[in-house]
Amino acid sequence: MASERDRGALVRTTLERTGDVIHQPHTSTVAIIGNGCASAECFRALRENGYRGEIDLFADTTWPIYNPMLTTYYVAGKIGFDGLFPFGNNGRLYERYRVNVHSGSPVVSLDAEERTIVNRAGLALRYDQCLIASGASPFMPPIEGIGSDRVYTMRTIEDAVRLREALALKPRKALVVGASMVGIKLVECFHQAGMAVCLADLAEHVFPTAAHPECAALIEERLAEKGVQLRLGAGIRKITETREGIRAYFGDGDQYEEADMLAVCIGVRANAAFVDRTQVAVDQGILVDEQMQTNYPGLYAAGDVAQGKDLLTGEQHVVGSLANARYQGRTAGRNMAGAGGTSPGYIPNCITHFMGTDFVGIGSVSGYSRMEKRSDGGQFIQLFWQDGLLVGANLLDAFTEAGVVKNALLKRLVQGMPPTSHAIPLCVARDSLVERVLMEVERL
Repeated sequence: MASERDRGALVRTTLERTGDVIHQPHTSTVAIIGNGCASAECFRALRENGYRGEIDLFADTTWPIYNPMLTTYYVAGKIGFDGLFPFGNNGRLYERYRVNVHSGSPVVSLDAEERTIVNRAGLALRYDQCLIASGASPFMPPIEGIGSDRVYTMRTIEDAVRLREALALKPRKALVVGASMVGIKLVECFHQAGMAVCLADLAEHVFPTAAHPECAALIEERLAEKGVQLRLGAGIRKITETREGIRAYFGDGDQYEEADMLAVCIGVRANAAFVDRTQVAVDQGILVDEQMQTNYPGLYAAGDVAQGKDLLTGEQHVVGSLANARYQGRTAGRNMAGAGGTSPGYIPNCITHFMGTDFVGIGSVSGYSRMEKRSDGGQFIQLFWQDGLLVGANLLDAFTEAGVVKNALLKRLVQGMPPTSHAIPLCVARDSLVERVLMEVERL
């Protein structure tokens, strides 16, 4: 694995410098902060829409662009190391799109008024337009012992390599804290490695924001049948190291769980510490409009650091999905190039496969006025309604129906129909709930 630790190398371009600020012989400069898929879509859209000026990309690592969602697949041995890099494990993409890369040093400050960026290495750049696509980092709760070497996260290439090296030592038991999409993939990974696994979460059920409690209970039954131990409704307050591993204490008492290793998967936080919040509007992420522009002209944000519009509620949330990041990055790039374009928002959705189960969560599964469900053998479908409008769904082992349900939500919202109009009829003439949704979508 040592060789894989050292295989990342970005293409670097030396720029002429005068004082602390780089001055370049061109009339337009675009800066991109971050080196993920949103960034790639941005500089591709810039070039493909006629932008001929300089593009300077700031990266805090030296790895080429990779997909964090694939790290668990690498740890599990389902893909090779090169499979982590959707655009190749080399610098050719930057060469093709003529991008000046400044790698291995995170941005430490951004002045939106002066339009300047400074990274930790002291490199400063004045820009005309800028995209913030700095991504997100795992959230680590402020509890005693969280810094132990036996505690792991799963987000970066380094995280994946480190955890894969740990599994090569044949640990016997893992504790996964966080019944999230990443957490459940690690449960599967450890289980397939022959380890005993305990899944813990402060929430009472798995997938607390995406799964209705009834659907979550079915998932929990399946996990228990596979031998996974569950400690739900229990928050960790302290971690101590033992001779052979760790001991995690739960709640206010003396209850604890012992394991060889602990993986924390309780969510991520936007990488926006370098942003001056007296200038740029920031909530959980950087607030953006449909053009992905912030409250400052010429300053955009996309991906896991951006807070876009939830089409169901009208509120703004951070959405951690590859498709969303790519769409937002492309939208920002088109607008920077003058070609225009919007990213009107999203509908929350997640699809995951683990331990023989497919789970889909779309839209809202809380705050509904009516719920329908169907259980047919291994399949389980729930549809959630509010004032006659379909607002969400949970699907177990019925992922092929997800597109129909999401399309039904999108058609009503994007076309601007009033919430109480064109409600999908609650007829009982057909056996399949999703067939009824499909019939109604075809009529729109």
